[in-house]
Amino acid sequence: METRKILKNERGSLSIEFLGILPLYFLLFLLLWQVVASGYAVISLKAAASDAAKVYAVSEDYYETKEVIDESIGGASILQDHQFVIRNVPGSSDLFEITITAKHPLVFLPDSIADSALITLDSKAIGKVLVP
Repeated sequence: METRKILKNERGSLSIEFLGILPLYFLLFLLLWQVVASGYAVISLKAAASDAAKVYAVSEDYYETKEVIDESIGGASILQDHQFVIRNVPGSSDLFEITITAKHPLVFLPDSIADSALITLDSKAIGKVLVP
C-alpha cells in the first residue's frame, strides 16, 4: 500500500518535464541568435556596398572606396575576408557596379571548426559616375 502512494505522488514531475524540454529551448535560442546575426551581416554588407557606390560615384578613386568599405564593415567577426570588384556596366560609359563578397561564420560554432562552416554573402550596388 505504501508503494502505491509513492508511485502516485506527482510532486516534482513538472521539474523533470522542464529538464526534458530544456535542450530544445537552448537549440531554439541558438537558431534565433544565428538568424539575427545573419540578418545583421546582410544589412552591414548592403550598407557597405551603398557607401562604396556613393564614394566611387563622387571620387572615382579605388583606394578611397576600399577605405570606405573597410571602415563600413569594420573589424567585426560577423563578416570576414571581404573583397570587392568595381566594373563598368556593359553598354554604358558612366555606370558602374560594385560587388562586395564576404564570408559569414556560424556564430554558435567553436572557433576551431568555425572556419570550415562559412556562408558566402554577396552585395551589389550600381551607380553613375558623377565626376566629369
